[in-house]
Amino acid sequence: MLSERLLKLPGFLYQIGSNYYYLGKWICKKCTDQDATDCVTMYQMCRTGGEEPETRTYFQKIRAFSDFALEVPYNPAKIADDMNMILESLSEKETTGLLEQIAHLEEDVTKY
Repeated sequence: MLSERLLKLPGFLYQIGSNYYYLGKWICKKCTDQDATDCVTMYQMCRTGGEEPETRTYFQKIRAFSDFALEVPYNPAKIADDMNMILESLSEKETTGLLEQIAHLEEDVTKY
């Protein structure tokens, strides 16, 4: 199940359609911070272009934005419920795009 996969990963910022969401084991939250969303665009461009140092920089920035977006107190049940609501609303195209982004995170988290 996709939500179980996300709940095992560190928080990261994903683009889903025209929206951005922090998703991960401690977070499920919509992002409207333009600095953060710009980092996602740059991360994707650098990753596609094979620009290793820049990819690493934007990856680390996104992880930092994700950590700063955490909310206290931590409520795992609410995070799981909110994440399931988002995931259930996705189109097939959005799900495919999210799966690709998750695969990139899984690959990059071991490198950076």
